Amino acid sequence: MRLSFYLTEPYLQSIGHAVGNVMESGKTNRLDFTIWTDVAHPEYEQCLLFGERLMSFSQSYPAAFKWLTRLTLQNITFGDSDIHNLLSICNKLELLSLTCCDAVINPVTGEDAILTIDAPHSELLALEVNICRYARIDLTQVPQGMFGSTPFTLSHCLANTPSLSTLYLNFYDQMIWIEPEGPKHLSPIFSNLRAVYLYNIFYDCDLNGLFLLSIPPVERGRREDSAKKVNVLWDQASPDSKHHRLSLLHIIGFAVDEKLMKYIRLVMELASGLKRICLLDQQPCARCDAMDDTQSPSRNRWRFPVEEEEKEVMRHQLVDGLSSSSVEISIG
Repeated sequence: MRLSFYLTEPYLQSIGHAVGNVMESGKTNRLDFTIWTDVAHPEYEQCLLFGERLMSFSQSYPAAFKWLTRLTLQNITFGDSDIHNLLSICNKLELLSLTCCDAVINPVTGEDAILTIDAPHSELLALEVNICRYARIDLTQVPQGMFGSTPFTLSHCLANTPSLSTLYLNFYDQMIWIEPEGPKHLSPIFSNLRAVYLYNIFYDCDLNGLFLLSIPPVERGRREDSAKKVNVLWDQASPDSKHHRLSLLHIIGFAVDEKLMKYIRLVMELASGLKRICLLDQQPCARCDAMDDTQSPSRNRWRFPVEEEEKEVMRHQLVDGLSSSSVEISIG
């Protein structure tokens, strides 16, 4: 469940009750809050009020906040122990994102406060700090990161989603280790799958295992940590294994690449109900017609087809020899 809302009374009370009831029912295991302030450029005193309102909201509805996995905040001025208390309440929090936030100014020195993260028993994996007025950030005690350290299986992660119809997979440029699994473990979970969205997958990864749906272990790093492909023998689905419900394949980060082309053709072969394939090189901006290039793949390795003639050639390459030539393929 993903919710975006303003930090405004009296709506917080109804939001807290509704979310708490839904989460306590046990049918949702991930919860994201993006909380906005209703003033574009608030003064310091207004940010103080927003901070007090946020902490009161979190303390009044612990049943909602204890299930939070992602929390995005802006224009909040925190008290001395507010961040510590917030992380204690949100003990399942994996991502805390702060934009234009700060803490109460030291009344004696007038210096900006220090953001201290002291949460050794939390599940915090990522901290985003954007345009915040902190003198520095002290990571006093933080949990040991789990990226790349412990392999896991998709069947275990999705065990409580027997009616899964839409799947989003975003690797977020992290080191991901997913254990290979045979179709007998994954077919029951993906039997009702209708749409698949893939994001930020390492360009040198063998994608054939992604349908339906075993994901090859991928180790990805930046700077001195070079990305590596790990070769694993897979229990692949047989050519006779068909998926009858999948109707949409959506790939962001697409460019001319042999592995991607082979993967798309594999999906077209196995998904007998496939109706549409959407291939984008970048994430579309939600507010305009521009594209978000912050996650654009390296132009040194990949090239996105620009001219309409190139796109038509690519469509022909994808459908050549396949019976599913009626699939709508949009590129760009």
